[in-house]
Amino acid sequence: MSWLASYLENVDHFPSSASASELPFERSRLAIPPAPSWAEFLSASTSGKMESDFALLTLSDHEQRELYEAARVIQTAFRKYKGRRLKEQQEVAAAVIQRCYRKYKQLTWIALKFALYKKMTQAAILIQSKFRSYYEQKRFQQSRRAAVLIQQHYRSYRRRPGPPHRPSGPLPARNKGSFLTKKQDQAARKIMRFLRRCRHRMRELKQNQELEGLPQPGLAT
Repeated sequence: MSWLASYLENVDHFPSSASASELPFERSRLAIPPAPSWAEFLSASTSGKMESDFALLTLSDHEQRELYEAARVIQTAFRKYKGRRLKEQQEVAAAVIQRCYRKYKQLTWIALKFALYKKMTQAAILIQSKFRSYYEQKRFQQSRRAAVLIQQHYRSYRRRPGPPHRPSGPLPARNKGSFLTKKQDQAARKIMRFLRRCRHRMRELKQNQELEGLPQPGLAT
């Protein structure tokens, strides 16, 4: 066994494979042990001395318990560390989800408010157009009734029977009558012009209402 001990002591000082090619004379010094030496080594490994040496490597019950407790402490610490990391990840994920949900809720509320404002604006425009149409139509009806009444009185005045005669009386009375007749004619002409403007205005309002009633692209109903 002396050759094995010397071999193990000098094995670290042997040259590497790269330097072995440079020093071929040193490889010749390492002689292969003979067969009896190998037999001695194998017989020693199967003897009781080797088994007793391996028996010294076993642990006692107390050492095994200490080793088990140490392993359990290490496992507990690792699980706590892993659980803490998982909890931190869950908290970060929850914060991200809450932030995204708040943003989505805010955007949804803004969209609803915009849609409501748009509908209210359209309703206000429709109410204004209807009210203007009603007001113009009412004024037109009143003016028409007034014009018809004036025309009726004027026609009945002109169709009044009686022989033509020269007006008698002083000159200021005759001038006053002719002035009233001219004034009535002017009033009738003004009323007719106003009626024509009202008719034209009514046509424009109807056309605008027809255009507003058509579906417009890009507007939500």
